Amino acid sequence: MSLSTRISLALALVVAAFAVLDGWVVQRVFGERFDALEETSALTDMDRVQQALEQDVQQLANLTHSLAGSPSVLAGNGAGLSDAELSALGLDVYFLLGSGAENQDRKVLRSRVELPSEYQDANLVSFPRSMWSSRHPLLAEGIDAQQSDGALRSGIQLTVAGPLLLAVDPTWSADGQASDRILVTGRFLSGNRLSRLQDRTRVNFELLQLDDQNQLPEHIRERLPMVTGSPVPHLERGDDCLLGMSTFDDLRERPQLLIVAVLPSTISAEGQAAVTFGRISVLTGAAVLVLALLVLLRRIVLAPLAALTQHAESVGMTENVGLRLNSKRTDELGRLSGELDSMLDKLVEARAALVDAARTAGQSEVATGILHNVGNMLSGIGVSSEELGESIEQLGTNDLNTVAAALQEHAEDLGHYMSQDPRGQHLSPFVQALAQQQTTQRDRLQRELHSLREGLEHVAELVRGQQQFTQKGGLTTEFDPSALMEEALLLVERSLGRDPDMEILRVFNPDVASTQGDRHRSLDVLVNLIQNAFQAMEGQEGPKRLVLRSDRDESGAYFEVEDSGMGIEAANLTRVFAPGFTTRETGHGYGLHTAANAAGEMGGNLEVHSPGLGLGATFRLRSSLDVRVTLVAPTVSTESLPSSQVPYELHQ
Repeated sequence: MSLSTRISLALALVVAAFAVLDGWVVQRVFGERFDALEETSALTDMDRVQQALEQDVQQLANLTHSLAGSPSVLAGNGAGLSDAELSALGLDVYFLLGSGAENQDRKVLRSRVELPSEYQDANLVSFPRSMWSSRHPLLAEGIDAQQSDGALRSGIQLTVAGPLLLAVDPTWSADGQASDRILVTGRFLSGNRLSRLQDRTRVNFELLQLDDQNQLPEHIRERLPMVTGSPVPHLERGDDCLLGMSTFDDLRERPQLLIVAVLPSTISAEGQAAVTFGRISVLTGAAVLVLALLVLLRRIVLAPLAALTQHAESVGMTENVGLRLNSKRTDELGRLSGELDSMLDKLVEARAALVDAARTAGQSEVATGILHNVGNMLSGIGVSSEELGESIEQLGTNDLNTVAAALQEHAEDLGHYMSQDPRGQHLSPFVQALAQQQTTQRDRLQRELHSLREGLEHVAELVRGQQQFTQKGGLTTEFDPSALMEEALLLVERSLGRDPDMEILRVFNPDVASTQGDRHRSLDVLVNLIQNAFQAMEGQEGPKRLVLRSDRDESGAYFEVEDSGMGIEAANLTRVFAPGFTTRETGHGYGLHTAANAAGEMGGNLEVHSPGLGLGATFRLRSSLDVRVTLVAPTVSTESLPSSQVPYELHQ
């Protein structure tokens, strides 16, 4: 991911975090304030409905008191106002009650009840048409005439036809004297009158009677305890509106009328719209600021930094340490460019010094490899030299001197000495045995001389091979892979000695009869591998097993040396070929390293596999061998072995 992309993502994350934080703060600060304003406005609306109802009650009380003092009501016949006049005054209920002594019923002089259209069949039992009992609730507790602005009693009365605005007032004359008549007027709160009340208050509400709560909706009944038990209106917030509920007292000052209002959340909606607009404005400003910052960063920082990066990549890809930026800037990027040019100058100097050091180290490594390989060969040469010395000591020259002395002593009577003398009779068998011994010692000396000659020749070839290391190609000869492994084993056994407790298993594929390659380097690698296997099994308890294998697969021919020794832990499988790496206290760590280098010089490679510590190891040498295939019929049963692994010889 480029630096420009990272900076863009970081700025985008900052803007997103700012937007989230800003939204949370605005919601916490302004959202709660909008909600509080919404509730205050809702309470004001509910109070306005209450005041409107009280005003209508007071207006009816004033009208009733005015009618109670009019001449038409005081007239003797009690006719009062006509129906048209009552309709014009908006009176749905009109009762004029006659005079009556204390505790006596009053006769109805005039009655009129205009029910709302939806309640035409209702029966107002509380308003009898012929006679009113003196114990009627509207007539109790005294009804003395007075000249105030309103009726004696006014309020709301619940009826089967809905809530009724009601006023009760005794009639009175111009001089303020009571005529002992009572005027009862009323207006139903339904239909057009309720609509006009809603228009006047600008509140959408309805009025519900609490005399029969079972008829109320369930959600209203659930909230009644919170409404009737509180002096202030009850408010509940919905999705897009507020539900307000409050009570209104009847004539007996009981909360019998429930006002239910649906109040739109206009303040919250407008406030939320304003907040949304503000957040959009802030985000837009932040986006513009981010774009401006990106443009400035690209021009001031990112573009010069990209040029610096491209220059560094060009130096790395072309390895041309002579490239220079030569920047004229004086800021931090200019100083960084100057430092890079300075580092390249130092790198040129360091590279020259490194080449000299590498040349010296290469010469040292070559010398180390030569010394190690020569050391391996010299061990075998030393063994051959010891064998030659022992053979020379066992030549039997003293016995020959003894025979010569005996023959010289009895030269004159040699026939008699050899036929008659008991000592002379043993001389002939002794000479025959001595001749046989001399023949055996001669053969032994010839073998050891041949081995010594081969060792010296191999040392010479190693030296010549290292001298030709820098030349293209190598010394290629034809050799038998199985014979080469036998020769390597013999050299190791002569150097380290043969372990009688070790089982050696040879698995040679007879189809790989001859190869073309660098015989001496291959031998050197095999000697190192077999010697490493011997050392890995030193001091091992239990059976020791060495498997020598030569075969081929789709990649070509290969040699394998497998041991049952200490094994290699997984962490060291990639380190065993490193110079100086060893796990043996007396090891020097150059045997496997030299072998791996030799395999690479031959165009092949050296591989290692091990299941783990204590489970042995297998080394495989692959080289660019030209395999010559010769089909040879096996002479040993192969029922239990794969067809590609025919045993050449099995012995212990």
